[in-house]
Order: sequence, then C-alpha cells, then structure tokens
Amino acid sequence: CTIDDRVTRVAWLNRSTILYAGNDKWSIDPRVIILVNTPTQYSIMIQNVDVYDEGPYTCSVQTDNHPKTSRVHLIVQVVLSMMEGKHNLSLLFY
Repeated sequence: CTIDDRVTRVAWLNRSTILYAGNDKWSIDPRVIILVNTPTQYSIMIQNVDVYDEGPYTCSVQTDNHPKTSRVHLIVQVVLSMMEGKHNLSLLFY
C-alpha cells in the first residue's frame, strides 16, 4: 500500500474486519503485523497462515480528493497426509 503526504487515513481490512487503522492494530490476532517496507510503502504480514486466512485483503487510503483501494486475494494451499502406518492420503485445498 502506498502512502504519501496527501493521505489522511489508511486502513487494512480482511473482508469487512479492520486489521489496522493507521498504525493502530485493531486485530487481536498476534500473527498479523504491519511492515514498513519504505517510508511510503506499507504491507501486512500474516505469520503461520492457515486456510481460515484465505480471502480478500484490502488497503484503503483516504486522500483529500478521494479514496483509493488496493486489493489482493490470498489463496492458501495446504497438503495433508496421514500418519505413518495408515493409508497414504494427501489432500490439496484450493
């Protein structure tokens, strides 16, 4: 998400849930953190992702003129296998 001097508000959302409003964390999930890549580039990072994290993520920026949004859809692929001694079974979730 790109931030500049014209930005008055910024929020990170997952579906309709606010993760961050500015630098204030609204999510109680300790795996979600904000990263400052450069002085004008921000990202969120989700550690130890699982299938429940899958879905749309949005950075919404309000400037003096109008709002701008950046969206990404996270797809989590998980391979499950049975324990040793049982039938060998692998499943791939999309």
